Amino acid sequence: MLVFDILSHTPVWVWVLFAYLVSRGVVALREREMQPGRALIVPIVFLVWGLAGLIESRGLGFDLALFVVGLAAGIFGGRALAVLTPPPRLSLAAGTMILPGSPIPFALIIVSFAVKYVAAVALALNAGSPAHAQIASASAVVGGVFAGLFWGRTLTQFRRALEAADVGAGWADAARLAFLRPAASADGATS
Repeated sequence: MLVFDILSHTPVWVWVLFAYLVSRGVVALREREMQPGRALIVPIVFLVWGLAGLIESRGLGFDLALFVVGLAAGIFGGRALAVLTPPPRLSLAAGTMILPGSPIPFALIIVSFAVKYVAAVALALNAGSPAHAQIASASAVVGGVFAGLFWGRTLTQFRRALEAADVGAGWADAARLAFLRPAASADGATS
């Protein structure tokens, strides 16, 4: 009965978020063309979700520091995951990036959602217990790690796409790629 109670008391927004994230993971299984800025949606979702988890923290400063440590570790892990697939290709004329299909985003989404869901349930079940603070701290680290994995992988993909197109290679170039727009032709129209 406990499992049914947990599932039935889960807010609807959690299931909507889960459905959205799974749909993004399924799309990522196949090669796709998109504006680079759209590739930041899932990393932003996990960053906001991780930070939102700190709201209920009783030791906000400490848990925020743990989140940042987890974020840094996750970024390094995400960089390593990004090199497991071929680099994306840029279409500067169209202002898009062609991302290779990969099971990595789907797996990350499923695992991170499951871990964060279990952590949220553990926090709810231990709301008044001494273990609550330890669970909240562990949840902060995990939230940071998963956000970092998505950010590190995405920004590394951006950097690798720029290197492959021979139009830049630095991290600042990778960050600017999110704002890539179609190239203008000689008469000022975009192609």
